[in-house]
Order: sequence, then C-alpha cells, then structure tokens
Amino acid sequence: MDLVKNVVTVGGWTLVYRVSSFIRDIAQSYTLGAGLFADVASLSFKFANSLRKLFAEGAFNASFLPVFSNSLKEKGRDEAQRIASQIFTWLTILVAFLSIVGLIFFRNIMRGFAPGIDPSCEKFEHLVAVGRICSPYVAASFLSAMFGGILNTLNRFAMPAAAQLTLNIFVIIALFSGPLFFPSCAYTMACGVFLSGVVQVIILWINVKHCGFNIGLNFASVGNEVKMFFKRLLSGIIGAGVLQLNILIDFGVLSFLPTGAVSYFYYVDHVNQFPLGILGIAFSTALLPPITRAIHAKKISVAQKQMNLGLLFAFIFTFPASVLLMSLSEPLIASIYGRGNFTGEHVSAAYPALIAFSFGLPVYMATKVFSSAFFANKDTQTPLKGGLLAIFFNLLFIGLLVPSLKHTGIAMATTLSSWCNWIYLAMNVKKRCGIQVNSSTKKTCRKLILVSLGMLTAITFLNTYAERYYQNGGVGRAAALLIVTGFGLGIFGVLGAVVRAFGFLKEIKEIEKKDDTMA
Repeated sequence: MDLVKNVVTVGGWTLVYRVSSFIRDIAQSYTLGAGLFADVASLSFKFANSLRKLFAEGAFNASFLPVFSNSLKEKGRDEAQRIASQIFTWLTILVAFLSIVGLIFFRNIMRGFAPGIDPSCEKFEHLVAVGRICSPYVAASFLSAMFGGILNTLNRFAMPAAAQLTLNIFVIIALFSGPLFFPSCAYTMACGVFLSGVVQVIILWINVKHCGFNIGLNFASVGNEVKMFFKRLLSGIIGAGVLQLNILIDFGVLSFLPTGAVSYFYYVDHVNQFPLGILGIAFSTALLPPITRAIHAKKISVAQKQMNLGLLFAFIFTFPASVLLMSLSEPLIASIYGRGNFTGEHVSAAYPALIAFSFGLPVYMATKVFSSAFFANKDTQTPLKGGLLAIFFNLLFIGLLVPSLKHTGIAMATTLSSWCNWIYLAMNVKKRCGIQVNSSTKKTCRKLILVSLGMLTAITFLNTYAERYYQNGGVGRAAALLIVTGFGLGIFGVLGAVVRAFGFLKEIKEIEKKDDTMA
C-alpha cells in the first residue's frame, strides 16, 4: 500500500472537486448574493451535503471498510460479495424507508434544522420546497459510500474521488440555466443536487461491477458481519462525523440571526473546507486500510509508525494552510466572492469567520488520523464519546460567543469544540489502541509550529506592502495574493529545512515497504 500515492490520488481528485466547488460558489454568490434565496439555498444545500459527508466520508467507510476488507482477505471474493450484497439490501430498504418518512415530515424536520425561521413566513416556505428537492441526494449518498468503499478496499481510489465532481457539474449547469419556471435559481440548484446523486451512484455501481463484484439484492439470513456493520454505523455516525453534526447545529443557530448570516457562514465554511476536504478525505480513505491490516495482524509497531506518519504528513499541509487562511482572509474572500450581488459590505461581514475557522485546521486533521486508529482497532465508542463531548462544548461556546460575535462566534465555537475532541482522543489513543504519538513526532510538531510562526510573521510584514493592491481589486489583488502566498510557502519550506522539520519524510519508503509485505 503506497500511502503517499493514495493520498495524492484521492487528494488530487478532491483538489479538482474543491476548485470546481469554488466555481460553483462564485456562480451562486454572483447570482444570489447574501439575501433571502441565498440563505434558503445555503441552508438546503448544507443540510443535504452535511449528511452526505457524515455518511459517505466518515462513519460509513469506517464501519464498512473493516468488515468488507477482513471478509475479502479471510473468506475470499464470493463471501465478501455475499456480505456486501446483504448490506446493500438492508441499506436500500432502510434508506427508502427513511427517505419516504423524511419527505412526509420534511416541514417538521426543517423546523428543527432552522428553528429561527418563522414557519409562517415566505422564507420558510421556500426552504421547505427547495430542501425537499435536495433531500433524495442524502439517500443516494449511502449507496455511493458503499460502492466507493468497495473500490477503496480494492485500491481503486481514483474513481470514488472523481465521481463527486458530478455534484458541482450539475449545480453549475443548473445555476447557469437560470430559474426556468421556478421563482429563483435556488430551485434549479436543488434539482442539480438531486440529479447528481443519482448519476454518482450509477457511475460507482458500474465501476464495482467492472471489478468483478455483482452487488445485488440478497434476503438470506443476516450474518454476524452485517449486524456488526450496522452496529458500528449507528455509533460511528457521531464519532466520525462530529464536524458535520456541529455544522448542522451551527446552521440551526444561524437561522436565528439576521438574513445574510447563513450565507456568510456558508461561503466562508467552503473556503475553510478546501484543505480539510482534500486532506480529510484522502487520509480517511488512504490511511485506514493499512492501519487496519497492521492492527489485525497484531503488528502494533507498524500501525504506530503509520499513525505517526499520517499525523506529521497532515501537519505539514495544515499548518501552512492555517497560516494562509488566518493572514489573508479578507483579500481571499474578496477575490473569490466579491463580485455581482456579493458586495464589499458582505466581504467585510464574512472574512472574520474565516480567521476563526483557521485555528481548527490542524486539530481537525489530527482527529481524522486518531479516529482511523480507533476504527481500525474496532473501537467506535471512543470516537463516539469524543464526538458527544465536542457537541457539548460547541453548544457551550455558541452560548458564550454568539451574542457578541454573531456568525463569527459560531465559527469560533466550532473550532474550539474540535480542539476538545482532539484532546480527548489524544488522551485515549494509547490506552485503547496500544499505539501512541512518539517523542520524535512531538519534537517535529514543535519545529513545524515554530516554522509556521515564522511564516505568519513574514506574511504579516508583506501584507503592509500588498494592502493597496488588495484594495484595488481585480488582477492586481489576485497577483498580490499569489505572490504573498508563494513567498509565505517558500519561507515555510526554507525554515523547515533549516530546523530539519521534514526529516520524517525519509521514513516513508521504509514504512511503505513493510506495508507492502503485509498486503
């Protein structure tokens, strides 16, 4: 298993997805701005997309991968296909049932999701209508997650990562199509979301069949593996997807704030999700299989090396990303969204939330790495408890910060709750999994923090000279951003080399060789 190759493969496709997401967001902000329909579209899309991320990128893979991988290795392809077909059967029944119930009671669901919007007002009516169109996308995400998990287990990482592009392609086409016979582009955007879910399932199902697995309905007696999967899925939903659950809570609180707050938070969150999405998905899909195999083979030292490598490999990206988002938040938001119906006033209201989010990047990725170790050890209870703890602190910090900071306070509460989750997992990873963060990793982390502070100092100094270009906008602002970003990353690289913070990269080949031997 080539960890770096798989991270690059998944991360590369996810990078393409995130770039297309920016194009989608630019089209949405240009068309809808930060008004009533912008809030409706943001709430509806976030509701559907957060649930997709919760199941497709978190709990589902963590629950399905160990079951399918172990069955394939120990019992062969036929038995793995049988187990996968049974999971597919009962998953389809469950999804169909929940979808029908959800559509029937969707108005009540939206009252719970957006309690701050008056159910008798026009905004709520549009929210229910647009949300109903989007909601089947959540059902499709279950099946996409399953087929994608099968492909990941077979080391076919590219197609599951590439298939997610269908979402942005369909939404962009819908936004450019205009409102058609609907009252707003928010409705056509919802139609694009719905259709993309159907197409994504078809694409992944065809690829699974091409790999020799004919997954179909199987109503035979359910075995222990299937029961174990659903048990893990139930508890893993919260533990693996705590960030998405917190975001759903965040948007519920945002609904109480004045019109526009939802849109500000939505657009800024997508900028924050750029590095999180690339690395989070890449590590959760590429790191979990080798750690699972190592722990299953009782090679704890190999699993510990994999975890420490994953942790450092995540920090080497998230530390500089955090510095960039923190120090360049205003010109970055202005460059991406500051056009059309998204005015300078909207930019000024939005960018402080990005600063608040930036402090959470490294700990969120560390949580991803630690969670992989727990799930590989068949421990879903510890991430579950960490997730519940984070939700508690998120609500606590929201109560303390929102009255004065509004939507920025919600972003800060999300960040602080992620820190709480990470601290809890870090305190339990040795006790529960028998592996730990070694002294070498801690030393390298301290070096990376010092290097990041040097990078922050350099960018802060450069910003004093680039400020006038930021204010002028257009090509000048974009050029200044690229120059400052490039110089900052260069400083990070040079300082890192000077203090020898990148020495851990030399261990990669050795770890990969050992992992290939196990495979």
